[in-house]
Amino acid sequence: MDAAASKMIMFLHIDMDSARVLCAEMIDTLHLIWEDKGSYALLQGKQAHIDAFELWVKGFFKQGVILGECLESIALERLTAQNLTLATAESCTGGLLSYRFTRIAGASSVFVGGITSYANVIKERILGVAHDDLRDFGAVSEPVVGQMLRGVLKQCGADIAIASSGVAGPSGGSVQKPVGSVFLGVQAAGKPPMIEQHFFATNNLNLASKHHPIDYTQTTISYHLTAREYIQLEASTKALEMLIKYLNTM
Repeated sequence: MDAAASKMIMFLHIDMDSARVLCAEMIDTLHLIWEDKGSYALLQGKQAHIDAFELWVKGFFKQGVILGECLESIALERLTAQNLTLATAESCTGGLLSYRFTRIAGASSVFVGGITSYANVIKERILGVAHDDLRDFGAVSEPVVGQMLRGVLKQCGADIAIASSGVAGPSGGSVQKPVGSVFLGVQAAGKPPMIEQHFFATNNLNLASKHHPIDYTQTTISYHLTAREYIQLEASTKALEMLIKYLNTM
């Protein structure tokens, strides 16, 4: 009996709704489940059917489609294809981004290292974040994430970097920046950064009862999440999406 399998799929030049329409007939023919995740979709079904769909979709969309086991494997594939190296500067994600890359065999050809600048003093001393900006804007801010990106690019000598700073909770939030507020950034050396603010709400989530798979695939680590872990996981996932989006503009 053919085993169940899953795969992530991203489209470079069209939105996911349009992609779903174009793929609908083949998805129905192969009895696949298409779960829309926003900037990508999760395909689930029999391994042979997913293999057949992958062959068809690559033939139809050519270089405009990317498939992989998880977001980090897709990102590594894109970085390798573009001959780029990567570094991370993490605060609220606490090294999770670095882990998600380094758990994949062969990541060393792309990933050069990361700096977990959890304390502000490390942001200042190692990454060169201005003390005045930390005081005036706070660690969870666009100016600080921008400087974290520049700092880690300089310290690690990488071609591209991703950075995170946020309020993972359960304490530390404010009216302006409640728990779940996160700034994420991506930047290539010598180019403008992409910095976004996100909010990951946990108010109505029954996390304790969920066996939540990291990156939503059946091939990766899963565990029972606390609200704090959920925010860290969602932040790292969004950062990977941003990285892939940024790479597609280069």
